[in-house]
Amino acid sequence: MTSRVFLALVAGASILSGASTSADAQTAGENTRAVPAAGTSNVPNVPEPVTAPTDSARSYDARALRFESSLGNVRIIRGADGQLVGTGGWFRDTELEKLVATSPNALAQARLYEKNNFRGSLVGTVGAVTSVVGLVLTTNSSNSAASPALIIGGVGAVVWGVQHVNMSYSALSRALWWYNRDLPR
Repeated sequence: MTSRVFLALVAGASILSGASTSADAQTAGENTRAVPAAGTSNVPNVPEPVTAPTDSARSYDARALRFESSLGNVRIIRGADGQLVGTGGWFRDTELEKLVATSPNALAQARLYEKNNFRGSLVGTVGAVTSVVGLVLTTNSSNSAASPALIIGGVGAVVWGVQHVNMSYSALSRALWWYNRDLPR
């Protein structure tokens, strides 16, 4: 039994030495300097960079932003604690540009959010009012050709408005992603 263990160790050692020999053969003719271990500097006689301890109040977890939405309302939340820093929705501005001003990409997406949110809110509301007016005219038994046109036009405007509000939420998501990406860790 002992001889089998000894033979297994010898076989394993020979396989490992053969693997390192073939790896050395692959780098023959190239610069065969030793590669420094991960996290170490490859420049000789240079001290390792000193990293400052992270301030827990300024850490990524405390500064990252996210949003939650419910029935067209948006709540922007900072950090793991869940501090509410802004609300938005139909005709409400979250002042997102101020929140993400440190990141140029996030700022561009924030502007896109505000533009699409306002347009979608405005056109969606006008479309809803137009549809209601068309329904009221239809229920009053008026044989006006304008009734179906108002209903169809209003529904189309509502669909367009909802689409733009949805596009604004996508821009909001991208703005927060870019802001979080650019935060120091």
